[in-house]
Amino acid sequence: MSVSRKIFSIAAAATLIPATLSAHHNAASHYLLDQKITVKGVVTEFRLINPHARIYFDVTTDDGVVQKWLGEGNASSVLRRRGWTDDYLKPGDVITISGSPARDGGHKIDWELIVLEDGTELRGGNTKAGELEQQLRELDKRRRRPETRE
Repeated sequence: MSVSRKIFSIAAAATLIPATLSAHHNAASHYLLDQKITVKGVVTEFRLINPHARIYFDVTTDDGVVQKWLGEGNASSVLRRRGWTDDYLKPGDVITISGSPARDGGHKIDWELIVLEDGTELRGGNTKAGELEQQLRELDKRRRRPETRE
């Protein structure tokens, strides 16, 4: 590889890395993690993508107004390891979704639990799942370290 090609490759990588790193965010920057809400709606689209899986769903208020909602969950790589697939949720599925509301008051939720019409509970939300993953990593680290006795 020529020197100019190496320089170009390094420059290209340097411009892409910050964009990739800034694409992910802490849920607390967008959601009120100390608050919980539950809404019932009908799935219009499910996208198993990174950095967060997305569920688009319609919620009909008591006065008949249809609101467009977005639910964000964990990363697709995490959900796929737990058995989720691209067609896990389908348009028309009725869901009851619980989690943290959007900081800006919009129709968004950082989901913790989804309950299907038949009572099936689906986990995989961003907040609690992330906390659990961190706890499991810490436990694994402690198990690998030999205990020191004094």
